[in-house]
Amino acid sequence: MVMVTLLALLVVPGVIVGAAAQLPLRLSVATSIPVSFGIAAIAGYVYGRIGVPWSLGAYAVATAATAAVVGVVGLAITGILWVGRRRRARRSRPADGPGDSAAGGTGDVRRRGRVRGTRARRARWWLLPGAAVLVSAWLIGQMIITELSATAGGTGNIFQGWDAHWHANYIRFIHDVGLASPDQAGELRYPENGATLYYPSTWHAIAALVMGLRGIGAVATYNLVQVGSVALVFPLGVAALAWLITHRRFSRPVAATSAAVAAMATPLFPGLPFVEVMVAATPSAVANGLAGLGAAVVVAALADRRLIPAAALGLVGIGGVHPSAMVTAGVIVVFWWLFDGLWRPVRGRVRDFLVLAGVALAGVLTLLPQVLTVSEEADDISAFEFEIDADRAAVWGKAVALQVRHVEDWGVRWVLLSLAILGLLVMLRRGVVWPLLLWGGTLVVCVNAMSVFGNWTGGVLRGIGSIYYNDPRRIGVVLAVVVAAAVGVGVGATVQTLAGWLGRLMDPVTDPDGHGVGPARVAVALAALVGVGSWVVQASPEYASAAGTSQRWGRMVDQHDLRAFSWLSEQPQAYSGLIYTNPDEGSGWMYATDGLPSTARHYLQPGATAPLTTYLFSRMDRAGVDPQVDRALAELGVTYVYVSPPNYWGFQQPNTHLLELAATPGLVTVYADSQVRIHAVRAAFTDAELAQILADSPFPPERRTPLTRATGIYGPE
Repeated sequence: MVMVTLLALLVVPGVIVGAAAQLPLRLSVATSIPVSFGIAAIAGYVYGRIGVPWSLGAYAVATAATAAVVGVVGLAITGILWVGRRRRARRSRPADGPGDSAAGGTGDVRRRGRVRGTRARRARWWLLPGAAVLVSAWLIGQMIITELSATAGGTGNIFQGWDAHWHANYIRFIHDVGLASPDQAGELRYPENGATLYYPSTWHAIAALVMGLRGIGAVATYNLVQVGSVALVFPLGVAALAWLITHRRFSRPVAATSAAVAAMATPLFPGLPFVEVMVAATPSAVANGLAGLGAAVVVAALADRRLIPAAALGLVGIGGVHPSAMVTAGVIVVFWWLFDGLWRPVRGRVRDFLVLAGVALAGVLTLLPQVLTVSEEADDISAFEFEIDADRAAVWGKAVALQVRHVEDWGVRWVLLSLAILGLLVMLRRGVVWPLLLWGGTLVVCVNAMSVFGNWTGGVLRGIGSIYYNDPRRIGVVLAVVVAAAVGVGVGATVQTLAGWLGRLMDPVTDPDGHGVGPARVAVALAALVGVGSWVVQASPEYASAAGTSQRWGRMVDQHDLRAFSWLSEQPQAYSGLIYTNPDEGSGWMYATDGLPSTARHYLQPGATAPLTTYLFSRMDRAGVDPQVDRALAELGVTYVYVSPPNYWGFQQPNTHLLELAATPGLVTVYADSQVRIHAVRAAFTDAELAQILADSPFPPERRTPLTRATGIYGPE
C-alpha cells in the first residue's frame, strides 16, 4: 500500500491540474509527476513563509489553487485562440453557397471515416510506451525490495551511508514539524541556531506525507519511497527522451516502439537507477531521472499550447527535487532547439522561441528565491573532488563506456553500447544530430570531472560540472539516460523497419489499404519488448542485489545503537534539550528512528555555522572543570552525550575529547553497552533524577570496561 499511496500523491494532483488545462487524460497522466512535484515545491516554500504546516490538507489546497489558476489562464488562452481562428475562417471562407460543399458527399464521408479510423489507430500507440514504463518500474521496484526485505530489519533496515542519514532525518523533520520550505532546512541541520540553509525538500515533503498516511517510521518510509520513486521516474524519463528524439523525423510506430524499448531497457543500466539507490543519492537521482520528461513536455508545448502550464510547473517540480535536473532539462531543450527546432520550427522561429523562453522564465522566476539562497553555497558545492588516477586516454575510455564510480564494478555492457551505436546510426541517417552533440558535451564535462584539463577549459568545465558536484557518477547518470534512449531508438527503428518489409509481402489485391502491416508493427514491437524484458529478468537482479543489500550491515548503527536509542527515548529530558553526538559516527540516525533531538542530524561537521556545537567537539572532556564549557552546554541545552565509535571514514581520526569521558566531572556515565556510551550532563539533572536514570539503565557503567580508542578497529596510531 505504500507504493499505491506514493503513486497517488505523485499522479493525482498533476492529473487534476492537467484536466484544468484541458489536456486529454493520457497527457494529464504522462505529465502528472513533475507537475505534482511542482505543486509541492511552490506550496512548501509559500507555506514555510506564512507559517502554514505542510500536510495532506495543505497539499490538497495547493493543488486546488494551482488548478484554479491554470484553468482561468487556460480558458483565457483558449478564448483568444478561438477568436483568432474564427477571424481567419471568415477571411478565408469561399463565396460559394453552402450547398456546394455537399457535392460528392458519400465519397467525402467515406474518406473522413477512413481518416478518423487511421487517427484512432495512431492514437492507441501511446499505450505501448505507457505499458512499458509501468512494467519496467515494477521490475525495478520488485527486484530491489525483494533484496531489501531479506536483510535484517527488512524494509526498516538502516542504510549505513551518509546521504540516507540526512534524507531520513529530513523526512522525519517535515513529518513532525510540518516545515517543508527548502530555504529553512537549517532548522534541521543546525539545531543550535537554525542558521539559513537551502536544501531541496520537495521529494522529502512527498515522502513525509507517505509516512503520515501509512503510519510507518522514517527509515522504512525513506527506503520504500526511494525505491518507488526512482523505479518510476527513470523508465518514464528515458522513454520521454526517446520520444523527443524520434517524434518529428520518424513514424508514430517507430516513436512509440523506441520509447517503449528505452523504458524497458532502463534496468539494464546499473546506473539507472540501481547505483543511485546503492549510494542513496535520492533527490538528485529522482530529478535527473525526470529531466528527459521535463524537456519533452517543454518541446511538446510548442505544438500544443495546452501543455505550457504542465511544462512550466514540471520544470519547477524537477528543480524543486534537485536544482541540477532543471539545468539538465534546460540543456536538453537548448540542444534540441539549436540543432533541430531552430532549423525546422514548429510554429515559426519567433513564436517557438517566445514559448520556450516564457516557460524557462516562469520556471526560473518561480524558484528564484531558492536559487539565490543556494548560490550562497556555490563555493562549498564546487569544492568536491572526484578525480581518478588514470591517464587521459583511459579516462576518455571510461567515460565513453559509462565506467564511472560504482558503475564500473559491473564492467562494460558491450551489447548495450552496440545497440546505442545502432541507434546513433539510425538518428544520423534521419538527420537527428542533437542527441549526439548533447552526449558529446556531457561526455567532456564527465571526463573533466575525472581528470581536469590543464588549460583554461578545465576551470570552465569544472564550473559547469559543479552543478553535479563534479561527480562523474552523477554526470554519468545523464550520459546513461542519453545512451538508454539511443538503445530504444536503435531497436525500435530496426524492428519497425522489419515490419515495413513484412508489409510489402501483403497482397495489394486482397489488402489494398495496407491494413495488414498494422498487426505486424504491433507484433514486432511486442516481440522486442518481451525480448528486452527477458534480458532484464536475467541481468538486472545482480544490480538490484547491490542496491538492496549494500551498506546494510551495522557499520554505523547496529543493534546496540538501536537498543540504546530506544532506552534513551524513555529517559527524563531526552526531548527537552539536545543530545550531543559526533557526526563522524552516524549517531544522528537517532532522530530518524526515535525522534531524539541530536545535535548532528547531518553527516558533515557544522563548522563555524554552529559555534557552540563545534566548540564542544574538542572540549567536552573538560565539562565540570572549565566554566566556559559548562556555559556552552547550558546555552546549547545539552542533556546527554551519546558516543558510539567507530567513525565512518578512515581519514576521520578518533576524538579523544568524546571517547574518554568516564572521569569527566561534569558528566555522569549512565549507559555502557558494547561500543555505546551515554553520559548525562550533571548540571541538567537533580541527584534524584540521575539516581533514577542509573537505576533504570540495563547497562550501568560499573559492568563495563572503560571505552578505549579501539586500536583494533582503527589500526596502529
